[in-house]
Amino acid sequence: MPRVVSSSTQKLAQMPLADHSGSASQGILQQLGGRQFVDDTVGEFYQAIGKYLAPQDTEDHGKQRNRQAQFLNHALSAQPEPIHSARASFLARGLNPALFEALLEYLEAQLLELGFSPCFSQQLVTTASDLYHSCEAPLSIAC
Repeated sequence: MPRVVSSSTQKLAQMPLADHSGSASQGILQQLGGRQFVDDTVGEFYQAIGKYLAPQDTEDHGKQRNRQAQFLNHALSAQPEPIHSARASFLARGLNPALFEALLEYLEAQLLELGFSPCFSQQLVTTASDLYHSCEAPLSIAC
């Protein structure tokens, strides 16, 4: 799959890398470069996969792109509980699990390519994936 690099990704790659081990004073989202980096990376992912799919297979991609960017921005932000989990559960509704997993793989590869440590990249993916999977509550019908 061809690699698409946005201007914000290029700017991030030019920034000096600090310690990306997940310091307590700085959240994961800020270490990445903020919401714009996440939004751009999600957009790049959908642009890259959209080139190889039929139009009818991409009809839901706009909604998925927006929802996944919101979920990742929230998952990687530093918010207190229970607000963090409640908002995550709301944002996780309607996410396509296969597309979300593919997005996480893409994001991890992007981070490694930009020079982030494998440990940091894995921590980020694990954080987002764990939160997403904790939001998957079985639906029940109230009687």
